[in-house]
Amino acid sequence: MKKTIPKAPKLTLAFIGPGIVLIAMGLGSGEFILWPYLVAQFGFGVIWGALVGITAQYFVSNESGRYTLSTGGSVYTAFAKLNKLIPSWFIISTFASFAWPGIIGAGGTIFAHLFDIADARIPTIVMLLIIGLLLTFSGKVYTNLKNLQKFFVAVSIPVLFFIALALVDLDTITNITKGLVGIGNNYFLFPEGIPLMAFLGAVAYSGAAGNLILSHSFYVQDEGRGMAKYLDTQMDSKNLSNKNRKMIPEGIQPEESEENIGNFKQWFKISAFEQLFSFWFLGMVTIILLTIISFKLTFPYSGEEGLGFVFLQENALNIQFGSLVGLFFMITGITFLFTTQLGVFETTSRIMTENLQLASDKILHRFNRDSIYFLVLWIQVLVAIAITLLGLDQPIQLLVIQTFFSALSMFVLSGLIFWLNNSKLIPESMQPGFFRQLMVIASTLFFGAFVVFTLLDTFGLRF
Repeated sequence: MKKTIPKAPKLTLAFIGPGIVLIAMGLGSGEFILWPYLVAQFGFGVIWGALVGITAQYFVSNESGRYTLSTGGSVYTAFAKLNKLIPSWFIISTFASFAWPGIIGAGGTIFAHLFDIADARIPTIVMLLIIGLLLTFSGKVYTNLKNLQKFFVAVSIPVLFFIALALVDLDTITNITKGLVGIGNNYFLFPEGIPLMAFLGAVAYSGAAGNLILSHSFYVQDEGRGMAKYLDTQMDSKNLSNKNRKMIPEGIQPEESEENIGNFKQWFKISAFEQLFSFWFLGMVTIILLTIISFKLTFPYSGEEGLGFVFLQENALNIQFGSLVGLFFMITGITFLFTTQLGVFETTSRIMTENLQLASDKILHRFNRDSIYFLVLWIQVLVAIAITLLGLDQPIQLLVIQTFFSALSMFVLSGLIFWLNNSKLIPESMQPGFFRQLMVIASTLFFGAFVVFTLLDTFGLRF
């Protein structure tokens, strides 16, 4: 018997959650590091890339929740039904994109600078271990992660706003406005000398990144929204010995009744608005605030590749506003980077767990889901520690590598979302309209073309 899609509640502040967790996974990379780094060198004429990136992510991520709201199952279970090889792609691409400790490495480097620690690898490794322990012993992982991220975003963004407000002037506002449409100082879209690999990485990290944006589907499940109300999906270390937690929570395709169609549309409308505010709007505001601070304090930055521009910002803030403001800015940055890595490890562990189960019947029927999740989590922690110990400790370089893989993933998953949305897995009456279809196609073409162009440029090949 097919179940009825439950009625959606009225939109309140309590509904905010999935978008906050999603944007928090980008605060420590694209927002705090990559876009301020590029704007410090080339000015606001490149900021259009952030707008394009986060807008593409909004639509693709939002669409990843369509299948979940209408059936209860995750988007990955749907992909596996489209083609049995797709889970293997998500395992490989997720690990390749996020095994590099560039995010937490930047946090460790800033921490070492702030507290005069000679070897930045020490705080980096300590933070990696703390992240592993927090996720392992936090109980219901998503609920606690959401509450932590909501608190931090609520505290940090107002402080950044007041710092930026103290620095901004009319010329800066004019430059930002022009930059949103690609008009820079004597250039349009791309300034001479900009490294395309770094720019593509920043575009991909304008929000979350790569496969991470599909985690919206998991968060819809964990919140019990739409048809996911009937499922128990949150990861919890208390369930390690629960034999009933082996199978993947499967969705149920609802009957296309007027009641179900109406309830689904209301759920999707609320979900889209929540993400529009907490992911797209807050994400873009944060990028603009941090680039204002970076631009006003360090432009034109021509120092060596690394986090030198962050340290210049600290020094300038100390001089203009006192050491307390500079200290808070740096602690905010460390916290951004730490909570980003926390969210990344939670999500990548979830992605690889589900896709391992989908790819192998042996894993699916033999092992508890929560056990696989925590095993994958600690494998990632240990790999990140190993890479750090090997001396691959240049955060900007690692972030560029990491974000290039994420851009490639954006191309693939955008195409998969389009395929899914036009398949029989989603009832025809619950499939997206023309505009949303167009935005997903645009995301696919944009990231596909950009990845190819960047590779050609990297190897010295030009059209």
